[in-house]
Amino acid sequence: MTTISTPRNNTTALDQRPIALVAWGATEAILRHAQAALARIDVTQPQWWALNNIVRAEHGLTKEEIRALDVPYGMDTQVMVHAADALVHRGWLGVGADGRLTLTEQGHEGLATAKEHMDRVRSELLGDITEEDYATAVSVLQHVTDNLA
Repeated sequence: MTTISTPRNNTTALDQRPIALVAWGATEAILRHAQAALARIDVTQPQWWALNNIVRAEHGLTKEEIRALDVPYGMDTQVMVHAADALVHRGWLGVGADGRLTLTEQGHEGLATAKEHMDRVRSELLGDITEEDYATAVSVLQHVTDNLA
């Protein structure tokens, strides 16, 4: 991949770059950075998503409910089921008699560690970008998406 660097204060150069190119480059860089941070603790991004979705569900999730989740980045929903299976094997998820997957004590500890890593990723991502500028960037990209929906 070729990376093109543009000075931050050179708005003329920025105005001429396609938003899709900039958004795609940002997406790739963010995903690479997040995946590397999670890999240091032997967690995949789908496992991170599975843990977060399962812990948010009051009574856990079944595999069918996991398949129904909106999976980002065009991944197949089966990826999340495989991630959940790996977490069961690892002892981070338990399976109830009703088939519901819930976090074990190990799973809660693992999720807390992963969250620390992902908080660091967010901090590194933001760098010297203000929360206001970040919110504006996200808002603009969402507006572009909405315009094309």
